[in-house]
Amino acid sequence: MRKALGSLVLLSSLLVAHVGVQAEGLDTKRVYLGGGLAANSLPGVGSARGFQFFAGYDFDFKINEDISTAVEIGYMDSGDFDRINSSGNFGDATGIWAAAVESVALSSKTNMLVRLGYDFGDDDGFILGTGLEYMFDTKSALRMEYVARDHINGLQVNVLFKF
Repeated sequence: MRKALGSLVLLSSLLVAHVGVQAEGLDTKRVYLGGGLAANSLPGVGSARGFQFFAGYDFDFKINEDISTAVEIGYMDSGDFDRINSSGNFGDATGIWAAAVESVALSSKTNMLVRLGYDFGDDDGFILGTGLEYMFDTKSALRMEYVARDHINGLQVNVLFKF
Protein backbone atom coordinates (compact mmCIF):
# COMPACT_ATOMS: atom_id res chain seq x y z
CA MET A 1 0.00 0.00 0.00
CA ARG A 2 2.84 2.38 0.88
CA LYS A 3 4.48 1.75 -2.52
CA ALA A 4 1.22 2.40 -4.35
CA LEU A 5 0.70 5.62 -2.41
CA GLY A 6 4.25 6.74 -3.18
CA SER A 7 3.69 5.96 -6.85
CA LEU A 8 0.48 8.01 -6.87
CA VAL A 9 2.25 10.95 -5.22
CA LEU A 10 5.07 10.80 -7.79
CA LEU A 11 2.65 10.63 -10.72
CA SER A 12 0.72 13.59 -9.31
CA SER A 13 3.97 15.53 -8.97
CA LEU A 14 4.85 14.73 -12.57
CA LEU A 15 1.46 15.98 -13.73
CA VAL A 16 1.93 19.22 -11.78
CA ALA A 17 5.42 19.55 -13.27
CA HIS A 18 3.97 19.01 -16.74
CA VAL A 19 1.42 21.79 -16.17
CA GLY A 20 4.24 24.00 -14.80
CA VAL A 21 6.36 23.34 -17.88
CA GLN A 22 3.42 24.33 -20.05
CA ALA A 23 2.89 27.53 -18.06
CA GLU A 24 6.54 28.58 -18.30
CA GLY A 25 6.56 28.37 -22.08
CA LEU A 26 8.72 25.27 -22.40
CA ASP A 27 7.90 22.98 -25.30
CA THR A 28 5.51 20.32 -23.94
CA LYS A 29 6.14 18.23 -27.06
CA ARG A 30 9.55 17.49 -25.53
CA VAL A 31 8.01 16.00 -22.36
CA TYR A 32 7.66 12.21 -22.18
CA LEU A 33 6.49 9.54 -19.76
CA GLY A 34 7.65 5.96 -19.63
CA GLY A 35 7.77 2.78 -17.65
CA GLY A 36 8.65 -0.83 -17.84
CA LEU A 37 10.03 -3.99 -16.30
CA ALA A 38 13.50 -4.92 -15.08
CA ALA A 39 15.42 -8.13 -14.42
CA ASN A 40 17.59 -7.10 -11.46
CA SER A 41 20.55 -8.76 -9.81
CA LEU A 42 22.16 -8.14 -6.44
CA PRO A 43 25.52 -9.94 -6.02
CA GLY A 44 25.47 -12.35 -3.10
CA VAL A 45 21.68 -12.15 -2.78
CA GLY A 46 20.12 -13.20 -6.08
CA SER A 47 17.77 -11.86 -8.69
CA ALA A 48 14.38 -10.17 -8.79
CA ARG A 49 11.87 -8.83 -11.27
CA GLY A 50 10.98 -5.20 -10.70
CA PHE A 51 9.51 -2.16 -12.41
CA GLN A 52 10.17 1.52 -12.95
CA PHE A 53 8.40 4.55 -14.33
CA PHE A 54 9.76 7.97 -15.23
CA ALA A 55 9.20 11.35 -16.82
CA GLY A 56 11.68 13.16 -19.01
CA TYR A 57 12.35 16.30 -20.99
CA ASP A 58 14.33 16.41 -24.28
CA PHE A 59 16.27 19.64 -24.66
CA ASP A 60 16.20 21.37 -28.06
CA PHE A 61 20.00 21.69 -28.44
CA LYS A 62 22.45 19.08 -29.68
CA ILE A 63 26.05 18.51 -28.69
CA ASN A 64 28.32 18.32 -31.74
CA GLU A 65 25.15 18.58 -33.87
CA ASP A 66 24.24 14.90 -33.29
CA ILE A 67 24.03 14.11 -29.54
CA SER A 68 20.68 14.86 -27.89
CA THR A 69 20.35 15.55 -24.17
CA ALA A 70 17.43 14.77 -21.87
CA VAL A 71 16.83 14.76 -18.14
CA GLU A 72 14.69 12.16 -16.39
CA ILE A 73 13.26 11.60 -12.94
CA GLY A 74 11.72 8.33 -11.97
CA TYR A 75 10.79 5.70 -9.42
CA MET A 76 12.29 2.21 -9.22
CA ASP A 77 11.18 -0.90 -7.34
CA SER A 78 13.68 -3.76 -7.61
CA GLY A 79 11.22 -6.46 -6.57
CA ASP A 80 11.91 -9.08 -3.88
CA PHE A 81 15.21 -10.90 -4.24
CA ASP A 82 15.54 -14.69 -4.04
CA ARG A 83 17.39 -14.89 -0.71
CA ILE A 84 17.94 -12.89 2.45
CA ASN A 85 21.12 -10.78 2.39
CA SER A 86 23.76 -10.70 5.15
CA SER A 87 21.97 -7.96 7.12
CA GLY A 88 18.79 -10.04 7.36
CA ASN A 89 16.79 -7.99 4.84
CA PHE A 90 15.21 -9.37 1.72
CA GLY A 91 17.35 -7.04 -0.37
CA ASP A 92 14.56 -5.21 -2.17
CA ALA A 93 15.16 -1.58 -3.02
CA THR A 94 12.86 1.28 -3.96
CA GLY A 95 13.36 4.95 -4.54
CA ILE A 96 13.42 8.03 -6.68
CA TRP A 97 16.25 8.66 -9.13
CA ALA A 98 17.32 11.42 -11.54
CA ALA A 99 19.54 11.10 -14.60
CA ALA A 100 20.89 12.87 -17.65
CA VAL A 101 20.43 10.84 -20.84
CA GLU A 102 22.56 11.39 -23.92
CA SER A 103 21.45 9.81 -27.20
CA VAL A 104 22.85 9.60 -30.70
CA ALA A 105 20.96 8.41 -33.77
CA LEU A 106 22.19 5.15 -35.30
CA SER A 107 19.46 5.17 -37.95
CA SER A 108 16.20 7.01 -38.59
CA LYS A 109 14.43 4.85 -35.97
CA THR A 110 17.23 3.73 -33.61
CA ASN A 111 19.20 5.64 -30.98
CA MET A 112 22.07 4.61 -28.72
CA LEU A 113 21.63 5.84 -25.12
CA VAL A 114 24.02 6.58 -22.27
CA ARG A 115 22.78 7.64 -18.83
CA LEU A 116 24.44 9.12 -15.76
CA GLY A 117 22.43 9.84 -12.66
CA TYR A 118 21.88 9.39 -8.97
CA ASP A 119 19.53 7.15 -6.99
CA PHE A 120 18.07 8.79 -3.89
CA GLY A 121 16.38 5.64 -2.56
CA ASP A 122 17.44 2.43 -0.85
CA ASP A 123 20.24 1.86 -3.37
CA ASP A 124 21.52 5.43 -3.12
CA GLY A 125 24.49 6.25 -5.28
CA PHE A 126 25.44 6.83 -8.86
CA ILE A 127 23.61 5.29 -11.80
CA LEU A 128 25.36 4.37 -15.06
CA GLY A 129 23.56 2.88 -18.02
CA THR A 130 23.63 2.21 -21.72
CA GLY A 131 21.16 0.87 -24.22
CA LEU A 132 19.18 1.23 -27.41
CA GLU A 133 15.93 2.96 -28.23
CA TYR A 134 13.66 1.99 -31.13
CA MET A 135 11.14 4.65 -32.17
CA PHE A 136 7.85 3.24 -33.41
CA ASP A 137 6.81 6.73 -34.52
CA THR A 138 7.33 10.33 -33.34
CA LYS A 139 5.27 9.74 -30.16
CA SER A 140 6.30 6.28 -28.87
CA ALA A 141 9.46 4.24 -28.43
CA LEU A 142 10.83 1.05 -26.88
CA ARG A 143 14.03 1.12 -24.83
CA MET A 144 16.32 -1.70 -23.75
CA GLU A 145 19.00 -0.67 -21.25
CA TYR A 146 21.53 -2.12 -18.85
CA VAL A 147 21.60 0.06 -15.74
CA ALA A 148 24.14 -0.30 -12.94
CA ARG A 149 23.42 1.24 -9.56
CA ASP A 150 25.56 1.21 -6.44
CA HIS A 151 24.47 -2.34 -5.55
CA ILE A 152 21.76 -3.45 -7.99
CA ASN A 153 22.27 -4.02 -11.70
CA GLY A 154 19.33 -4.39 -14.04
CA LEU A 155 18.34 -5.13 -17.60
CA GLN A 156 15.35 -2.90 -18.34
CA VAL A 157 12.70 -2.85 -21.04
CA ASN A 158 10.70 0.40 -21.09
CA VAL A 159 8.05 1.97 -23.29
CA LEU A 160 7.89 5.75 -23.52
CA PHE A 161 5.29 8.14 -24.84
CA LYS A 162 5.82 11.75 -25.90
CA PHE A 163 3.16 14.45 -25.66
